[in-house]
Amino acid sequence: MKNLGCAAALVLILPGACCAASSAPAPDLPAAAAPYWLKAYSTVPFRETWSENLTVGNLGKDLPRALKAIRAGGGLLDGKLKTFVSSRTARTQQLVLTVPRARAAALQARLRKIGTLSVPTVGVIGAPIPRAEVKAKIDALMKERVDHAAEFDKMPVTRAVNEEVLESLLRAEDAAKSDSENVRVDLLVRQR
Repeated sequence: MKNLGCAAALVLILPGACCAASSAPAPDLPAAAAPYWLKAYSTVPFRETWSENLTVGNLGKDLPRALKAIRAGGGLLDGKLKTFVSSRTARTQQLVLTVPRARAAALQARLRKIGTLSVPTVGVIGAPIPRAEVKAKIDALMKERVDHAAEFDKMPVTRAVNEEVLESLLRAEDAAKSDSENVRVDLLVRQR
C-alpha cells in the first residue's frame, strides 16, 4: 500500500472509529428513585382551551357589545385589544381571554345574544397536576429544611438546589389550584 498523507489516513480511519464509538454500550445509569424530584409540572393557569367563532352583523357596532359581555361574564382579555390580530378587509377581530369555568356557560349565553356562536373546539393542555404528589414533595422538603438547617448552612449549593425545587413545586401547587377553575377562550369575532 502506498504511503498516504495524514488527512487521507484520517478519512479512512474516522468512519470506522465513529461506527465503533456509536456501537459502544452506554454507561449504566441508575434508575430514578421515586419520587422523581425534578419532574416538570405545567404551571399554566388553565387546562382547557376553547376555540370559537362569533359571527355578528356589524363588527364596528357588535365588537364593543362582545367586549362588554366578556367583562360582565367574568372574562379577562389576555392583553390589550390592539395587540390581538384583526383585519379590516376580512372584518375580523381575534380575542384571547380567560374565564372562570363556572361562568363560561353564562358567557357563551351572553355572546349568543350578540351573534351566532359556534360550538367550541375544546383542547386539553398537558396532564392535570397530581396535587397529592406535589404536596408530599413540598412537605418533605420543608421538613428537611427544618430538621437539617445546620447541615444546609454548610452546603450552600445543596440549599440553593433545595430552594429551587421547592419554588418550582410551590408554583405547581398554585397552578393546580387554578387550572381546573379557568378556561382559555380563543374567540374570532367576524362580520357576516
